[in-house]
Amino acid sequence: MCASWNIPADGPRAEVTVTMLVRDEVAIAQDGVEVVVARRQLTDLADKLYFLDQAFTADARDVVEALCGQE
Repeated sequence: MCASWNIPADGPRAEVTVTMLVRDEVAIAQDGVEVVVARRQLTDLADKLYFLDQAFTADARDVVEALCGQE
């Protein structure tokens, strides 16, 4: 493990832990469930998370169009 960040719990959702691993991977864990993402997958994952985040602050229609246009 190189570095770790904690995102505080929010209501019924438990804390999220993001950990940078030494073998070019990132682990995202919450409530005992862990997803390990390879370095080559991070850009695509970050793009999708960004658009999903925008859905809460922008017109959802624009977000859907942007996501569907990337497929």
